[in-house]
This record gives sequence, C-alpha cells and structure tokens, in this order.
Amino acid sequence: MTDSTFPGVTSRPSAIGRLLAMRRAWLEMDKNPDAIRFAGTARGVTVLHLAFFAVLLVAGPDIGFGTAAIAIAGLTGCAILPSKRSLVISVSTLIFLVVRPFHAYELAVIPPAILERVGLTNISARNLAWAATAAFMVLAWLALYLQGRYRDTSAAKRPLLSMVIVFWCLVLVAVSGFLPALPLAFLWTFLAAFASGFWFLAYALADQKAKDPTSNAKRLGLFHPFWEGPPLPTGKGAAYLRKFEAKDDAGLAVTRLKALKLLVWGVMLTGLYLGLSRLINETAGLPTLHHAMELSSSGTPIPAYEAWTSLVVHYLLDVAFIAGWSHVVVAIVRMAGYAIPRNTARPLSSRTLAEFWNRYYFYFKELLVDFFFFPAFLRYFKKQPKLRVAFATLCAASFGNVLFHFTWNLNLTLEYGLIGAMRHFESYAVYSLLLAGGLIISQLRGRKPKPEDGFLRYEVLPRVGVGLFFCLVAVFNETPELFSMHDRAVFFLSLFGVI
Repeated sequence: MTDSTFPGVTSRPSAIGRLLAMRRAWLEMDKNPDAIRFAGTARGVTVLHLAFFAVLLVAGPDIGFGTAAIAIAGLTGCAILPSKRSLVISVSTLIFLVVRPFHAYELAVIPPAILERVGLTNISARNLAWAATAAFMVLAWLALYLQGRYRDTSAAKRPLLSMVIVFWCLVLVAVSGFLPALPLAFLWTFLAAFASGFWFLAYALADQKAKDPTSNAKRLGLFHPFWEGPPLPTGKGAAYLRKFEAKDDAGLAVTRLKALKLLVWGVMLTGLYLGLSRLINETAGLPTLHHAMELSSSGTPIPAYEAWTSLVVHYLLDVAFIAGWSHVVVAIVRMAGYAIPRNTARPLSSRTLAEFWNRYYFYFKELLVDFFFFPAFLRYFKKQPKLRVAFATLCAASFGNVLFHFTWNLNLTLEYGLIGAMRHFESYAVYSLLLAGGLIISQLRGRKPKPEDGFLRYEVLPRVGVGLFFCLVAVFNETPELFSMHDRAVFFLSLFGVI
C-alpha cells in the first residue's frame, strides 16, 4: 500500500519525474509568461547575459577564447544599447577586421605565404593584411555606391556575375607572373580579403538591388560581425536580419531565452562530438574516414566492415559537429536580438535528400538558392518544368557549390596555380555532381513517403536511404585536396568488395 491510496495524500514525484519536469520547464521557458516577464527586467537581462556568457566560455576551447571575448563584448553593447545594435555590430566588425582580418584559416595563410615566396622580408604580413582589408572595404563601399547610382546598368542588375568576373580576372593577373614582388604580394592579400568578404558583399548588393533601405555603412558593418564564422553569412544580409529583429521588449526577451536554450544545446552537442570522437577513434581505435582512406591509398586497406563503420561514424559525427558549432553561432545572433532560424534542425529525421539538404546546413543552402537556383530557375527552361528545376538545382548544388569552396580555398591557387588547384578540386566537383543528381531525383520523384506506407517504409527505410547516400558521397568530399580520384574510387569500390 502506498501513500497515494489514502485520501488527501499525494505521492512525491520520483527523481525521474522531477528531472522530466525540469526539462519541460527549460524547453518551454520562452513560452512561460513569468520567465518572459523576468527576462524583460533589468535584473533578468543581467542574469540571462551572465548565464549566456558563462556557457559561451565553456565553448571557448572549441570556438576560440578570442572569438568568445569579442562576442561577449558585442552582446554587452547590444544589451546596453538595444536600439543601437546595428552600430554595435558595425564597431565589432571594425575590431574583428583588425584582430582577425580573414574569415578562414585558408585565407589567413596567404599573406605570409606570398611574402615568403617573393622574398619580401621587410614587410609585416599583419600590416599587409590590414592594408588589403582596408582597400577591400573601400572598394566594397564604392561598389555599393555605384550600384545605387547606376541601377539600370547590367553590372548593377547582375552584381554576382560582376563580382565573379572581377575576382577571377584579378586571380588571372595574380597567377600570370607579370607583376613585381610588392604589387604581387598586395594583390594576393587583397584577393584573400576579397574572398573572405565575397558573399557578404554579394548579399549587400542583392539587398540594395531589391531596394532595401539600409545605409551602406550598416551593410559594411555586417561584413565581419561579432558572431563571426566562415566566409558564409549566418543571417544573410541586412534585410534578412531586420525581418527577424525583435520588435518590442517582450519579443526581445523571448529571443534571448531561445538563444540561451540553443547555446546550451550547441555546447552539449559539441561536447558529445568531442567525447564520441575520442571514445570511438582513440580509445576504441576505429580509424576516422580520413585515416581509413589514407590506409587504402597506401596499399594497406582496412576490412570492408571496418571501412563501413568509419563511414557511418563520420556521417553521424559530422552532423553533430555542424549542429554544435552552428547552434553556438545562431545563439549569439539571437542573443543580439535577431530571432533567425537555426542553421541545423534535426537533419537525421529527413526522409528525402532535399529535406536533409535543407535541414543540414540551412544558410549555405540559402546562399546557393538565392544566388544560383533562383536566377537560373527564373531565366531558363520556363516551358519545361522538370528540366527547369533540374537545371536550377545543378547550377546551385554543383556549380555554385564548387565556386563557393574554390573561392574559400584560394590558398590552393596560390600554392599550385590555377590549373593545379582545379586538379586538387576534381573530387569535390564529382561530389557536387553526385549531390546535385541526388537532389534532382529527390525533387522530381513523383511519390514521397507517407504515413500510410507503414512504419518501416515511412519511418525507417527513407531515413536509412538518405543516410546511406550522404555516407557514400562523403568519400568524394573528404579533404578534397589530399586524395586523388583514383584513391577515392579504389576506397569506394572496396566498400562493396569489388577491389
């Protein structure tokens, strides 16, 4: 007999029940009127930010304590001056451009590498980077001004095409060998700055083309915001951010509560990724996909079952890594007052390749859709719907995908020349074609999985098929510049016992 059998006596909740109640309260706090009311008070704002900063510092070893410090400074400014958050973001961009001019390591290595190549020992790579970055920002402002001034010109109407032509013409000049040492070093460093800010400028020009009223100074202020990240604008441009900006104190409180939840989840996923990587690849000794491909290319392949296990583990850990890192970035944007969508949202629940691509890396998918899919879709094959979708998807998932990553990895062009860099990227070109083909088939399939198909055919097999596809194409995506197509083909065929 328990206490609950006596009238008027209630049983005490179990430990598991209390934990579930705490979890439910945590997940629903952005819908709790009391929590929202508290988050809107001065005390609540302080507590919320201190909690956010504490969790952000936990992520410091992964995102870098310097990045975390700049994010904390930027968020503090936004909390103190919420109506001036765009000014705070612009100031943070100036700080970031001084402290860390480039968005990616692949671009940051270019200034010292070119100085060493041309033998200029009396010039600082840091000073060269600052000068080139300043020149790029000035020219970016000039491009925005000229587009606004001459809206009816073809260059203003097609800003991305204009940028691509200018950028790669400058690359051709850089690889030609005609320039003296100092101009050559400056040009390569300017190209690194250009590549770093390429898609930020593309969004700024696209917004202005769409008659977004944001001033050019504010557009430039988003080129290196305090939430940082790769050369991929998280939150796109000024118009997109304004769409998700908190409109009142209650909206801002809800956005900040969501930011704290997402940050905690991102840090947990990052910890899960690091813990599982160490447990599986170090303690258990399972080779990573990279190591398995190295062993295969050296003539000492691992058994097929072990290679398959490495492939599946790579797929799952990659999802955890992308989700953990991007949750932290989006959480910072949200804490600043912009309730933008997540970058990664339950990709493993996807039943089609197109759904996975939309859930896995949302802002990269959006970039490809905005700048490649829609322009091709609106321009070509208007009377042939299926061909129209297929061609637009090919332009985005293949051509746009390769262009984005090839620009990001400009250091390969410096090291190997333009043709050599293309050869190093041939496997990624194959990967992008396979990806585009899978997405085209996924979009054009006449029938999608339905609940009435039964548990196995609706819940299990579609998700297994999606995972299998992305596991296999990862063979052609893993470190594009380090393995030849022959090495990848051998490893791929060995998975099926052919070799």
